[in-house]
Amino acid sequence: MQANSLAPQPGWLTGERVQSPPELKLGSFRIAFLTDGLWYNDGGCMFGVVPRALWQRQHPPDEQNRIRLNLTCPLVIRGRDAILIDCGIGNRLSDVERKIFAHGEGWLPDGLAALGMEAGDITHVILSHLHFDHCGGVVRRQRSGELMRAFPRARHFIQRGEYEVSANTANERLRAAYRHTAECLAPLHGSIELLDGDTTIVPGVEARVTGGHTRDHQIAMVRDAGQALLHLADLVPTRSHMRGPWNQAYDLDALTTMERKARYLEQAGRERWWVSFAHDDQLFGARVERASGVWEVVERVAVGKWG
Repeated sequence: MQANSLAPQPGWLTGERVQSPPELKLGSFRIAFLTDGLWYNDGGCMFGVVPRALWQRQHPPDEQNRIRLNLTCPLVIRGRDAILIDCGIGNRLSDVERKIFAHGEGWLPDGLAALGMEAGDITHVILSHLHFDHCGGVVRRQRSGELMRAFPRARHFIQRGEYEVSANTANERLRAAYRHTAECLAPLHGSIELLDGDTTIVPGVEARVTGGHTRDHQIAMVRDAGQALLHLADLVPTRSHMRGPWNQAYDLDALTTMERKARYLEQAGRERWWVSFAHDDQLFGARVERASGVWEVVERVAVGKWG
């Protein structure tokens, strides 16, 4: 397998102009690591019961206890298929939310343009789950304030259980977690396809249910010619979350998260698969190996210089 453009390109993520994203060639697939940009979230929420004294070594917090995070959205390309895995926050946040999370207009349109593509070229969108930082970018807010489909030709793939919980739950915590989904999904009417468990989206691209973070959280697997990439979404959102007990406070079932991430990391290490992280601000993806009981990065797709 050949990794292309892995070295950071000076200024390629400065916010002024997004240059061509780094790519992997995986069999007949091209995988371009798009990002919807930076955002900041509370470090305690991201690491749950792990003491700040430990997680701040790799993820230094600001004066509001927020850590810098990425919004990685791998784009899988083969022939006419252009499959986007998650789509970040987008530009739909209110002014108050933009201040809280330090996120603006979103960078996906710029990343596509850097590849010589546009939103209408996206044919499939796989949503790992329906939290705002993974599904918000399915819509774009227009100057009029109206929300429109961000990817007008795309089919959108969501686990049925995830969709149903987001639309109808009496649980106060879940209502808060999914309070945005109605306005995000309403413009997608007619383009949503609900999945019942593990599903092949196109030959070589699968959605696999993991649970843990949400009951029906799913990851994406791309496999061809004996090579593979797993986008682990919020199962392993950063390189630090490869540690078994390092989980998000948001996880509904931390024990399931621990069991499933251990299973997939073991397989990825054994088979020399690539894994990609939803929110790591230094790595889009990596190959990993276990050394002395700890997962270590042995090959990487590095994020370029942040401006």
